[in-house]
Amino acid sequence: MKHFLYSIVMISLFSGCTVSENIYYEQFEAVNPESWEWEDVKKFEFEVTDSSHLYNLFCGLRIDSDYYYSNIWLIYVLRGPNGYMRKDQFQVVLSDNFGKWKGEGVSNLISYRTPFIKNQQLKKGKYTLEVFQNMRDESLEHVNNVGLQILKGQLVLASN
Repeated sequence: MKHFLYSIVMISLFSGCTVSENIYYEQFEAVNPESWEWEDVKKFEFEVTDSSHLYNLFCGLRIDSDYYYSNIWLIYVLRGPNGYMRKDQFQVVLSDNFGKWKGEGVSNLISYRTPFIKNQQLKKGKYTLEVFQNMRDESLEHVNNVGLQILKGQLVLASN
């Protein structure tokens, strides 16, 4: 009986440990589903108060099932303290070669979560992330939301 109770307690403790405990920041911005223009930049502001950890930045994306393409190209610009700037382009693959959506969703709204900066040490301070679409079409339809999720990663070991 003691082993059974011990097992129940341990399962309860470990099942309570979820990824959400590591979420440092999470925000979504609405996109006009009729037209996401090139110049329509989505902006996220956050502050890093703990520089002793690595951080992982994920792009959240919500599209509806009428989206025309199997992917979306995005550009981000990350600005931080002391003139820090990082700019890059990344792709979110939305469907497989047969047209089946890779995201998760209910009804016709499909959600994606894609890493675009991994294991990055960030200095303390305020940051701004700008995200905009970089597809060949100047105007994209059927994109509903773009988001930023930051997960606090492993502790950075001090070097001598």
